[in-house]
Amino acid sequence: MTDHLDLQRERAARNQSLFREVNEQIEDIAGDSAFSRFICECMDQDCGESVSVTLEEYEHVRAQPAWFIVIAGHDVAEVEDIVETTDRYLVVEKIGAGAAVAEANDPRRHRSMAESSARNGSG
Repeated sequence: MTDHLDLQRERAARNQSLFREVNEQIEDIAGDSAFSRFICECMDQDCGESVSVTLEEYEHVRAQPAWFIVIAGHDVAEVEDIVETTDRYLVVEKIGAGAAVAEANDPRRHRSMAESSARNGSG
């Protein structure tokens, strides 16, 4: 049963990481607007819902590689824990095998590593 749960957690984290990558692009074009519409980062590949989030709130969530923004009711207890609740969205944290997948697929981690390599002349 644990192997099945680990696979479910890994699959969920991969799906949610794809949504996070899209949201990173949305943030890049958001400029200095107070609120932006980000896509729900739930594990449902077919979810097309969006949530209104300030850039400050978005940055707060992005500071933790295993955290994702989802709409209430889109969380799945088997693969994530709710770490914060607002009236507009939930912040969930990947657990188990999913946490490692989320961290490995963090676009900011890859960007930071590339920038560090460029500064050191090894990129």
